[in-house]
Amino acid sequence: MLTSKEKIAYATGAVPNGIKVDMFTFFLLFYYGNVVGLEPGLAGLAIAIALFFDAFTDPIIGSISDRTNSSVGRRHPYLFASVVPIVLGYIFLFMPRSDWELTQASLFIWMLSFCIITRFGMTLFDVPHRALGGEITKDYDERTALFSIRELFGWLAGLSNAFLGYYVFFASTPEYSKGQLNPDAWAPFGYTGAAIMGLFIIISSISTLRYGTALSTWEGRITIKDIFQEILMALTNKTFVIFFFGSFGLSVAWGLGNTLTLYINTYFWELSGTQITLFLPMYVVCAFLAFALAPRLVKLFEKRSIILISMFLTGIIYPAPLILGYFDLTPPKGTYQLVMFLWIFILVGITNNIIGNMIRDSMVADIADEVELITNKRQEGVLFAALGFLQKVNTGFGTAIAGFVLSIIGFTSTNPTDDQIFFLISTQGGLVPIMLLIPIAIFYFYNLDREKHRLIQKELNLKKS
Repeated sequence: MLTSKEKIAYATGAVPNGIKVDMFTFFLLFYYGNVVGLEPGLAGLAIAIALFFDAFTDPIIGSISDRTNSSVGRRHPYLFASVVPIVLGYIFLFMPRSDWELTQASLFIWMLSFCIITRFGMTLFDVPHRALGGEITKDYDERTALFSIRELFGWLAGLSNAFLGYYVFFASTPEYSKGQLNPDAWAPFGYTGAAIMGLFIIISSISTLRYGTALSTWEGRITIKDIFQEILMALTNKTFVIFFFGSFGLSVAWGLGNTLTLYINTYFWELSGTQITLFLPMYVVCAFLAFALAPRLVKLFEKRSIILISMFLTGIIYPAPLILGYFDLTPPKGTYQLVMFLWIFILVGITNNIIGNMIRDSMVADIADEVELITNKRQEGVLFAALGFLQKVNTGFGTAIAGFVLSIIGFTSTNPTDDQIFFLISTQGGLVPIMLLIPIAIFYFYNLDREKHRLIQKELNLKKS
């Protein structure tokens, strides 16, 4: 069994991706579309192209890390190598200003280039790091506990990044009552995030180094043909296919909704940057509440059941405040009473969402055991690469769709019309919950339960003995 110290040492590795996910989900499209001046459709296209690039690099990096044998193990060479592209790509991504007077084409190329560099750097780190978690414990319940604390650290990192943004960098000024529209705030915000990510990459890589040298090593040939054949073998496992497409549908829906959140808070709820900051303490409560509940729920119920219930409750609670707000059944817009009213919906919806994330991470490690039983290969890298890709779908594909939505309705930050704002709340409050029905239907067929996993572990132990 892992000690609390060992779990925390591993979980610190969620901080870099937590910051990146927060920035890419909630801020990237808003920054380029409303501060720098890139047409939202082009911004969405840049994100979509970067995501297409990830679709190839994520499983390849995962498979290569599975096959790497080095003095520091098969995961850590990539953890250390990720620092430079992540830090530099992230800094340059949030550097442009509207007074640079770049053309739309130049802004598009800039955004696309540094999106790809940043995301590739995160692939180098996050895919092997997730795979490492699937290897250091084989216990069904302990995996949930380990990935729960990892998810907790990721959420706390993202929330801390949002706090720095809204409370420090986007604080209201006489010139900018909505500080998120202040062009001078974004570059320092980017520098800070890059520095924190780089620091925690180094901390987590060093603190988990001893695990890397004690884990299994790859046996067999290492050729390009073998890599692609075994990627295909792992990714066509029936249980994994159900997991992947269920999670894909969830990521698209959640990514679209999350990307529009800052627009909804700014233009529908009419909240200032300082007021938006007050959501963050409730997000922290949600993260700790989910961390406390997820491992306990797994001991009482099957993981599939918890996932289905969490998505169902999220789908119900998600549109509720928007419907009430549209019919003027909420406290007045732009007030602190409204902020406290919205806390209720955040508590229920976000807690359920985080619980789902924590449990899905542990499900991938369970699937890796089933794949090993069938193929005789430990392929956590490939499988967790798919999970990392799904998270990028959340921040990428959902953001791209949001960009196209904004482009279609001709949304402008200077004077959005009532019809444009109605379209935004209809998308977030109507389309997103409907989209959640797809992953609910898919996850219904997931059947890797506790008893089946116990039998898999038993057979694996017999093979090894």
